[in-house]
Amino acid sequence: MEQTLGSITHYLNLRRQESVNEGGPRRWIPIDFSSGRLPWTLTGSLRARRELERVLADVDGVFMHTTTIAPASFDLFGRKPTVLSSDGTPLNKRFMRAAYGLKPESRAASLAKRALYRNVFARAAGFVAWSTWTKRSFVEDYGCRPEDIAVIPPGIDLDLFAPGDRTHELPRLLFVGGDFLRKGGDLLLDVFRRRLRGRAELVLVTGAEIPDEPGVTIYRNVAANSELLCRLYATSDIFALPTRADCYSLVCMEALAAGLPIVATSVGGIPDLVREGDTGYIVESDDTAALGDALESLVVDVARRQSMAVACRAEALARFGVEDNARRLFEFVRSRC
Repeated sequence: MEQTLGSITHYLNLRRQESVNEGGPRRWIPIDFSSGRLPWTLTGSLRARRELERVLADVDGVFMHTTTIAPASFDLFGRKPTVLSSDGTPLNKRFMRAAYGLKPESRAASLAKRALYRNVFARAAGFVAWSTWTKRSFVEDYGCRPEDIAVIPPGIDLDLFAPGDRTHELPRLLFVGGDFLRKGGDLLLDVFRRRLRGRAELVLVTGAEIPDEPGVTIYRNVAANSELLCRLYATSDIFALPTRADCYSLVCMEALAAGLPIVATSVGGIPDLVREGDTGYIVESDDTAALGDALESLVVDVARRQSMAVACRAEALARFGVEDNARRLFEFVRSRC
């Protein structure tokens, strides 16, 4: 299990379910991220291979999240069936590199990486995709068979994230994103200043150094699944994530579970999470006018917020419970191994 960004939360959530789901994994190997001069695809996958070689004789099959740490182990897939999991394929992410602080790839490098991953994926026993966006790339970009791919979102603890007291005077907008610029926090702050200050409150959960200003409350160093984070979801009214680059969004799932209508961007697999007009609104990335219109429509319409809140919680209960989704994942892996 690669230990980066939302994959850390995914790993922790799955660990909590191994005793609930019969036949869950017998060994867990976290692969901690490290930055350096060499690409993480190389260093991470070599680290994963070393760990796999130590245990391969003692297991019946392997589940590996994410595909980034898979390339160096592709020849081991023939020894033990291996299911690969991903929030987004390498080609899914090709237009997001700049937002993640990565250099653009040359055409030659892009073609070589595609050929490498086609070879890796051809040896896998199956795939878990977090979204239909990811599944489509596995099929269209890498030639994988649709029947070998299960779309299973990561899931969250629905008991932790639940609606709470929302009797405050002004509607409360919540943003959760450590990488403030990539997640579009600057756009949200601009819209708030120009259109919503005095009509709503803005709560920012981020690691960025944002100066204090009227109507804005900033929380830093908030841990995943913490009591504080759950309380912020429970006491907010609207969730905003105008992200510029994301493969998927655990925070949007948490917002749904807390009964928060979502305003997010049509980036990556995020459209899978929001039913337009029922549980929120999807706008184009960097479209501040559309972002402001969607947020303002929810700020001024209490009845719409309340009806959407009920629909959001129902959606989370139906689709994103970590116990149900972990069971689906474990069952799929067992069926392939």
